[in-house]
Amino acid sequence: MKKYKGLAVLTAVLAMQAVAVAAADFDLSGLDKAARTSGSRSIMFQRGGAAEDAAALQAEREAAEAQEKAKQEAEAKQKKAAVFRPYNLFGKGLKIAATINGEMISNKDLQERANLFALTTGLAINAKNKKMVADKVLQNTIDEKIKLQEAEKYGVSVSDKEVREAYRNFEKANGVPAGKFADVLKEYHVSRDVFMMQIKANLLWNKLIARRSGAQISVSEREVQDEYARIKKDMNTAKYMVSEIVIPRKDGEHIGELVEILQNDPRFELYAAQFSQSASAPSGGKLGWVAQGQLPAPLDKAVRGLKEGQISGAIPYRADFYIFRMDKIYNPQRDKQEMPSEDEVRKFIENRKADELANKYIRDLRNRAVVEKKF
Repeated sequence: MKKYKGLAVLTAVLAMQAVAVAAADFDLSGLDKAARTSGSRSIMFQRGGAAEDAAALQAEREAAEAQEKAKQEAEAKQKKAAVFRPYNLFGKGLKIAATINGEMISNKDLQERANLFALTTGLAINAKNKKMVADKVLQNTIDEKIKLQEAEKYGVSVSDKEVREAYRNFEKANGVPAGKFADVLKEYHVSRDVFMMQIKANLLWNKLIARRSGAQISVSEREVQDEYARIKKDMNTAKYMVSEIVIPRKDGEHIGELVEILQNDPRFELYAAQFSQSASAPSGGKLGWVAQGQLPAPLDKAVRGLKEGQISGAIPYRADFYIFRMDKIYNPQRDKQEMPSEDEVRKFIENRKADELANKYIRDLRNRAVVEKKF
């Protein structure tokens, strides 16, 4: 089984379960050189006769069969080597690993979520990243539980039908035949209930945010005009499109290893979404366009020293470490962009406010949560 690289490759993974091996082309290198260079249209006088022809063809068949057998053996060996082997993060034996607002969760529950993390992100858990992954899995589990608890508190619910539809939509979005994702979960040692519970938590959270957004978010005409003017001015200014990962210094024990991983793995957005502690994490760490001097001086200096596609080292600033990737450099003399419409600007402001509201909401819930870690 090939390694997963995010959810979008699940179709390819499932396809590997029924590999169809094409027959190898016959190798014609053994034919007499004259048979390929002579001007004659007949090969009767260019080869050594029927017996030799038959022997040559037999040799070609045997060579092709040997090549095909070697290919099949190599593919079988590769598939066997790629079988998922869970990396134990939370200890052996069934025991309580943590309590979240009094609700207990076992090390088995956390380990299944770690396996699901490996499946859905395509990140192989190893000795270098195990602490970061364990911390992330615990935080994801805390978020899942407090979302479920908050929804229950306010009487927000989703039906079993909604959860099933979301599950099937997930399969469709990733090209998975109906019901087949359960086989993948089984291979990764993840119970279907764990995955369905995560779907339920996200559906409930979306309803909670929608309820709050409808009551609290509005965009004035003045806000639209101010934003429009800012964008117009910004288009005449040299700037950088930057992505970031922000890790608190207290959690930065393995920050050097994270930088090393990022410099060898092109999936910066994935690592930002999973590990960054900044507000930009849900969007893959994208800060958008940043003008010179817009960031604090130490960070601005580091960003301006990067070339397109380059990853910075870990930059300490106040209570955090920052890692940047230079996505694009904008030169107004060379690059031209079209102005967005006022409707697009309004929608942009609405989305930004909704993101800010959601981020504040989950931060407040995290701060109020009583979490006891027992591993």
